[in-house]
Amino acid sequence: MRRFPAPMMLLLTGVILLLVTVTAPVCAQYATGADWNRTTDTMEGALGGHFGKLGGHGLAFRYPLKWYLYLQVAGGVWHTADHKQHNTGVQLDYILRQDQRLRLYLTGGAAYFYDKEKVGSATDPEVWDLDEGWNVGGGVGVEFLQGERWSLQFETDFVHDDNHDETKLVPQVGVYYYW
Repeated sequence: MRRFPAPMMLLLTGVILLLVTVTAPVCAQYATGADWNRTTDTMEGALGGHFGKLGGHGLAFRYPLKWYLYLQVAGGVWHTADHKQHNTGVQLDYILRQDQRLRLYLTGGAAYFYDKEKVGSATDPEVWDLDEGWNVGGGVGVEFLQGERWSLQFETDFVHDDNHDETKLVPQVGVYYYW
């Protein structure tokens, strides 16, 4: 797998966050209806999908602990006869700025990943390769309210990967339906 050099990844992430932050108010002025600041419909909880090394891969649930602090739990399971994978992640999102359709927040969390794959040969078929470990980290994210209840979430996080004993900058994404 080809990796970008760290300065290039930082620059790319900065440009993406800048574009998203600058264009969001322009897009929001043409939107109708949905608003995170409405008192009649607070859209507190959300269910959706999340993909990232800090928050986990799979089904995600978001719930507000306070109006400015969200708890997110995500995870997934994929098991076949020769390959067993599961993960779970927990994040806290602290809202720095919220307008009608945009949230800017800091995030921190931890995730556990488990990957067990059969690598045995015909002579020794019960040989398994086990890869498991914890990821911890934090970063910054933006969430855009799309339509009445859907949102798109983009994050850039510094994640310490326990398996490789390295810290790197990684993106995370999510799609949520608020009720």
